[in-house]
Amino acid sequence: MKPISYEKRLAIRLRVNVGFMILSIVLFAIVLGNKNFTFLQPMYFGSLIGLFVASLCLFLRNKKLKKNPESMNKMKLLEADERNVLILRVSYTIFTYVSIGILYVSMLISGFFSQTIFYTLETLLCVNLVIIFFIRKLVEKMY
Repeated sequence: MKPISYEKRLAIRLRVNVGFMILSIVLFAIVLGNKNFTFLQPMYFGSLIGLFVASLCLFLRNKKLKKNPESMNKMKLLEADERNVLILRVSYTIFTYVSIGILYVSMLISGFFSQTIFYTLETLLCVNLVIIFFIRKLVEKMY
C-alpha cells in the first residue's frame, strides 16, 4: 500500500473536522427539537458541544499547520517517529484489551440485575469483537 502524503492527510483531517462540526450542529438541532427525552438533553447538549469544540480546535490547528511548512514538517516527523508509532500501537492494543475486559465483566455483573442490560452488553461485546476481527484482516491485507 502506498503511504498517503502528509499534505493529503492534513486535507483529509480538515474535511473530517468540518464534517464533525456539521454533524454536531445537525444533531444539536435534532435534540433541541425533540421533546421525547428531555431528561437526557443536558448530556446530549454537553457531548455535542464538546464534539463541536474539539472539531473546531483540531480544524484550526490543522489549518495553521497547513499554512506553516516548518511546523508541518516538524509535526510530520513527530507523527512518523518509530518510537511514537510503537507507543501508539501498544497503547491502542492495551486499551482494546482493557475495554473488552471491562465490557465483559460489566456484562457478567449486569446479568444479576437486568436481562435487557445483559443482552445489550453481550451484543455490544460481540459487535466489538467482530469489528476488531475485520479491521485486523483489512490491515493485514493492506500491509
